[in-house]
Amino acid sequence: MSKVINHHPSIEMLVEFSAGTLDTATSICVASHLHFCPCCRAEVARLDQVGAQLMAISSPQEIDDSIFEEVMRKIDEGHTEEPVIEPKKGIQGFPEHINKLIHDAAEMPIWKRLSKSMEVAKLFTGQSKYEVALHKICAGGTTPQHDHRGTEYTVVLKGSFSDEKSVYTEGDFIVREPGDIHQPMGAKNGECICLSAQEAPIKLTSPLGFFLNPWLRVNPA
Repeated sequence: MSKVINHHPSIEMLVEFSAGTLDTATSICVASHLHFCPCCRAEVARLDQVGAQLMAISSPQEIDDSIFEEVMRKIDEGHTEEPVIEPKKGIQGFPEHINKLIHDAAEMPIWKRLSKSMEVAKLFTGQSKYEVALHKICAGGTTPQHDHRGTEYTVVLKGSFSDEKSVYTEGDFIVREPGDIHQPMGAKNGECICLSAQEAPIKLTSPLGFFLNPWLRVNPA
């Protein structure tokens, strides 16, 4: 029996993902959700078919032969023999594209401690809008209560966590916006690893946040 996933991307996001118009960081998060969610995979497949049918009935545009020849010439010029690279071992259960983003997939990525309960490992995605990273909450760990200064997408890749609103398990896709104050807590039966894409740094709501918030940053890459 397959696990029920309760939190999904919006249909608008799936339409943009199918059309290839979704930004890079958000596409990474949606693709990670699709790795776990057969319902959304089926919906994207349906949208792909709709797109293909629309392309089939659209009126073809004539292209000058010289343009086609120029494109083919550039393809031929840019063709080089690719070296054979041995595939690295990924992290079991993670989406394939996430393992490709991890610098050394033979081991877990380099984690940096954010608090006694949370560690972060940044992923390099070649875009400049969001910081994309893995966040790990230790078993039973509690993160500081915080608000958001921009949009944040989160996909649970391993384990589970909860906050004041719900419990989130593997595959769940969560969107947070400014004004969404919460305090994530890791499940007591094991660590939780999430993929996140942050548009702006979080805003700590505790008194200590008055001193720390000016120093919080995101580093897209």
